[in-house]
Amino acid sequence: MPVYQKAFVLVKVASGHVEDVVDALMKVPEVTEAHIVPGDWDIIAVISAQKEVIVPSDEKVYRLVLDKIEKIKHVQDTNTMVSQFAKTK
Repeated sequence: MPVYQKAFVLVKVASGHVEDVVDALMKVPEVTEAHIVPGDWDIIAVISAQKEVIVPSDEKVYRLVLDKIEKIKHVQDTNTMVSQFAKTK
């Protein structure tokens, strides 16, 4: 059974384009959720990267953010937080 690394990406978006970016984020297979939030950041995207023996999941998350999320039109900035431990109900 595969093991996944979860990460949270804060996304800053050009004014007036938040919903466009949410739609684009949801087309990225590794993005499982996208939340519009008030404050300094516009969106929180939840991503899930499969852990592998050859490529560390932190590196996969980094590549995903650089190669897919930051290239979405109207994305101005990102801040990525990789979960190290989680408990769920």
